[in-house]
Amino acid sequence: MPLWLKVLLSTALLFVIVWFVVVPQFAGVEAALASLESVSLPLVVLAAVLQLFSLLSFSALTAAVLGPVRPDYFTLLRIDLADLGVNHVVPGGGATAAAVRFRLLVRAGVRSGAAITAATIETTGSNLVLGVVFAGGILLSFTTLVVTGTYIAAGTVVLVLLAGSGAGVWLLTRRTELVVRGACRVAARVPLISAQRVEAFVRSVAAQVLELVTDRRRMSAALGLAGANWLLDAASLGVLLAAFGHPLAVGPLLAVYGLAGLLALLPLTPGGLGIVEGVLVPALVAVGTPHATALLAVVGWRALEFWLPIPLGLVAYLSLRLGVLRRRPVTP
Repeated sequence: MPLWLKVLLSTALLFVIVWFVVVPQFAGVEAALASLESVSLPLVVLAAVLQLFSLLSFSALTAAVLGPVRPDYFTLLRIDLADLGVNHVVPGGGATAAAVRFRLLVRAGVRSGAAITAATIETTGSNLVLGVVFAGGILLSFTTLVVTGTYIAAGTVVLVLLAGSGAGVWLLTRRTELVVRGACRVAARVPLISAQRVEAFVRSVAAQVLELVTDRRRMSAALGLAGANWLLDAASLGVLLAAFGHPLAVGPLLAVYGLAGLLALLPLTPGGLGIVEGVLVPALVAVGTPHATALLAVVGWRALEFWLPIPLGLVAYLSLRLGVLRRRPVTP
């Protein structure tokens, strides 16, 4: 599909989502704005700090997955910010952002194979931890949460992903040759894909996964940092709800946050724009949050979580290109 057509379709889909899903949530905007007078500014600042530490945790996760032979942490932080900024701007920008991140990592001295492998492991592992956060929220609020079809569908996806990932790790580490042969057979039937490159990629992923799972200290750090990334982000939303006068229990908070986060993974709009807002506001209302509070908290949280990384990502990218990556050669 041509790039212009992808952009056109993504833009049209974004318009439909915003018009039919997001705009109706702003029906009570006047009442919501009136409640701004009672907002707790210290809690708003705390929400921003929690969001900052969420970003720092993700880059620490990047460092843990890459291992000891890697660029310095500040370089990784700027690369991750640049990746996040692109992801939040380009329609269906996950692939474009991944390409930018890959190129920056390679220019920072990471081998191309290691960069692809680490990105695959980090993204998959982080998304699985999000699934665990969602499942934990459901369990903690099982007696009070009204479980709708959306929650059931999301829970089913989480269970399938967890089971599939467990099986995938076992196959990669215990039956590597079987996976290599299967991947090469598939690659042989797909035009423009080299079976040799597919084999090299599978072996690289298998080796890095095995290295990670057998190093308990590093594995624990990676899981903890992935959890911190999501939990700090969720805490930022929870603090903003409290700032507007309606704190939410941990269970319902994690359940609605996890649901929105899982839906945001769908490559439909940049960073789940429109989808997250359209899901979070009614989900919060369903667990007892007043509509005005839910609306203001979600808008404020998205300002920190979605919009702020865009200018930060631009500054990070320019600082990399004009600084440490200015004349660094590409590592094969």
